[in-house]
Amino acid sequence: MSDTNAIVQDHVTGLFGFRLEMGRGHDGARMQVRRSGFATQKAAVTEYRRLCRQRDVRHPRPRLSDSVRSVCEGWLLAREQELEPNTVYNYRWLLGLIYPHVGGVRASRLSARMVERAYRELETAGYSRTTLRTLNLVLAKAFNEQTGRRLGARKPRESDEKRPVWTLAEARRFADYVRGDRLYSMWRLLLVSGLRRGELCGLRCGDLEVGQGTVTVRRQVVVEDPGKPVRVKPPKSHNGVRTLVLDAVSLDLLAEAAGGPASRYLFTGRSCQPMRSDNLTDRFNELAVAAKVCPIGPHQIRHLIASSMLDAGYGIHEVAERLGHDPAILMGYYTRVNATRRRQAAHQIADLVTPPTPLLAA
Repeated sequence: MSDTNAIVQDHVTGLFGFRLEMGRGHDGARMQVRRSGFATQKAAVTEYRRLCRQRDVRHPRPRLSDSVRSVCEGWLLAREQELEPNTVYNYRWLLGLIYPHVGGVRASRLSARMVERAYRELETAGYSRTTLRTLNLVLAKAFNEQTGRRLGARKPRESDEKRPVWTLAEARRFADYVRGDRLYSMWRLLLVSGLRRGELCGLRCGDLEVGQGTVTVRRQVVVEDPGKPVRVKPPKSHNGVRTLVLDAVSLDLLAEAAGGPASRYLFTGRSCQPMRSDNLTDRFNELAVAAKVCPIGPHQIRHLIASSMLDAGYGIHEVAERLGHDPAILMGYYTRVNATRRRQAAHQIADLVTPPTPLLAA
């Protein structure tokens, strides 16, 4: 954002002002500076630039002689003012995966071949290609913004042999296996709703309306640091606040869970504290392995639900409403076309655009 774009004018008084992110304090709290009452835009820009210099003096300018790790950590430090704490935590975890491989390399010497070799080694170690693709996005952005160089590394592709999404048969196998689990109501709700893991953990007993047969998503529980308590936040976007109609079996299970241990949360750990989203992922993958299905993580259930509902004939907006997503993003990231639908499309479009072959006279 340029200096002039940051300056806004009050349409009532005609005066100029701005708001500037100054990073985070020692306690992790977000710090902002607001200034207003400037008679001219030039005066506001002068003060804006002075405060920017005061903020930026804490972040030394990166050099190409610095290590890759130093460059990436400097980028994260500079971005803390605009990113949510849980996003910073996730980025730091992702970048930490590649430090053992190229973290000590000088930024000027880092090549696409080095990065691609690191991706192959991480995949061999068991990390999914979805994780590695996300790592590639973060690493490329950090390196480009800090040094002005483009890595040019090829991002890992999804394998044709290993499906990133369960089939419906695999989902049923998982559901049958977890039927006796303490958190069976949560696993069933995940499979029929596609809630994000933080939204599952954030559900409270008051969000369940038994008489109406619905549950309302109003918040999410996020992990900002493994050693710190969870934090309750609004859903990921305005689309995330939604009311879901439940089937009779899921409703009965959730009603029973709501009348269980004394806690305002629907799903809790054994200490009656709200579930941690990282613990939920670990437990989900453990159960998936025991059920002899691929441990894809709970977020991939959203892909399964999106594809299955679209295959069943539901519209994009209906699917997006249930998943709490933007319809445009849903089309780009949460759908897959199965082989049966491909064949149906091929035959139907041929019938539409090709005139029927006349029958030969007997």
